[in-house]
Amino acid sequence: MQPEIIYKPIRHGYARINKEGVLQITIPSRLRGDQKFIDMLVEKGQKLLKRYQARTHIDTVTHDEVLLFGEKIPVSEIAPSIKKLPAILKQTLFDYVTPMLDEYSKKLGIDYRGLKIRKTKSKRWSCTYNQHIYLNLDLIHLPTKLIKYVIIHEACHLKVKNHSTKFRDLVESYCPNYKLLRKELRNLVIK
Repeated sequence: MQPEIIYKPIRHGYARINKEGVLQITIPSRLRGDQKFIDMLVEKGQKLLKRYQARTHIDTVTHDEVLLFGEKIPVSEIAPSIKKLPAILKQTLFDYVTPMLDEYSKKLGIDYRGLKIRKTKSKRWSCTYNQHIYLNLDLIHLPTKLIKYVIIHEACHLKVKNHSTKFRDLVESYCPNYKLLRKELRNLVIK
């Protein structure tokens, strides 16, 4: 399949995979005729596409099923309609992770100021400098062991804000197999 080439008035070109799994190459308008640059970006994009296709892709919601904590559940058991599903999933995830986050923040001896769950396109989670934790709603589709790892990871960021050796040692003290879980999490593409 040929990549989709887009010209935009931007400074730098880039390659990305869209939600449908199609390679998109975005090229600065000023470089429209620079075939060498276009070929270089297409080559980079092909490598990106190859890595993307090697990852595990999971479908989260169909018209009659939803992936909830790693298991397929009929939508009718969770929500009266598919329209109300996102709000119910958000509350379910909030109710699931809050006690876990409370537990680990207590173990670490540091409080968090708030937990927010929202649907994002790229990031799965984050912890701000003012102790707010943000989670992507897509986490609800993952197995509980991966959700627990994310909560431990973010709780540890309450204490150590970067990914230094000190941070990794702290995560490992609460989750000894975190490297395997992180690798499994990185290998997933949530659709």
